Amino acid sequence: MRILSPVDRAAEVPVLLSAGAEELYAGYVPPFWSERFGPVVSCNRRSYAEASVASPEELDALIRAAALRDAPVYLALNASPVPEEMMPRMVEFVVDLARRGVRGVIVSDLPLLLALRDAKFLRLDLHASTLFSPFNGAAVAFLRRAGATRVILARELSTAEIGRIVAESGRTPIEVIGLRGRCPNIEGFCTHLHDDPQRTWPCELRYEKEWIGPGAGVPREILLAMERYEGSDRHYSCGLCAVPLLERAGVHALKIVGRGAESERKTSAVEAVRAMRKWGREAAPDTAECARRGKVLFQEMHGRPCRPENCYFPEFGPGEPSPAREGPPGRKKGRP
Repeated sequence: MRILSPVDRAAEVPVLLSAGAEELYAGYVPPFWSERFGPVVSCNRRSYAEASVASPEELDALIRAAALRDAPVYLALNASPVPEEMMPRMVEFVVDLARRGVRGVIVSDLPLLLALRDAKFLRLDLHASTLFSPFNGAAVAFLRRAGATRVILARELSTAEIGRIVAESGRTPIEVIGLRGRCPNIEGFCTHLHDDPQRTWPCELRYEKEWIGPGAGVPREILLAMERYEGSDRHYSCGLCAVPLLERAGVHALKIVGRGAESERKTSAVEAVRAMRKWGREAAPDTAECARRGKVLFQEMHGRPCRPENCYFPEFGPGEPSPAREGPPGRKKGRP
């Protein structure tokens, strides 16, 4: 199983690859897109400048640095939907990316995926984004017919479900997101914009809730679940416990979230995944052993125990309960 790391600048490439990354993915917003939509609506779902490569020259330098270590670079084009009038420009853009040496693009819009399939690239991978919400083998088969050469599974699946999908997917490489950035919502159905310069996303805020529907109100367990996730920090999202079992199941790549993050955060995440993978290969551990080892690595990385709201794979057992919160990072009026 390969380790897929975010990257934002050419200078990060040798550091991340030395830390253990084997594939890299980045964002870049072409001028024609910015001219059409301005600074808020990005073609890669990150509207702050640090999360995208700054210029074509920097992108070329990044690709060259990765090529020296034979590491592929993929580019996120996961805006959805892509307006119909932009489709020809986007296909032309991807043609240019392929000429520059980009090895693949990450797509979440079905018409764009079909258009790129029909363009018949000889050496360009088409990755179906997790935003397609591939929850089962049928979704993987559909996306493969639509042109995907790799499918990134939905983040809400268990390790057992992922193993079944891998077994059903034949030769289609399966990618799983497993560190940082866990979304409390079903991501493919979420319409929130991640455009806050302070990096506090709508799903991390705490809300005042007022019930206006029929019946007695929201069930208590739902309110408690909402409370656990409100105010959480997605930086601590973790699936380290699952790494050995995901590799054993045949997952092709584990993706680390973090475009726009500091280089140190990217590096520490890559090192943690590499350490868990190495231990899994040597120890051939069972689920309980994976759970214990993953929690130790999390503690070493963050200096705090893991917590249930930050767990990608809750089947490995709960972490420490969340402490009482003195105050929310933000308050929004909302209705369940």
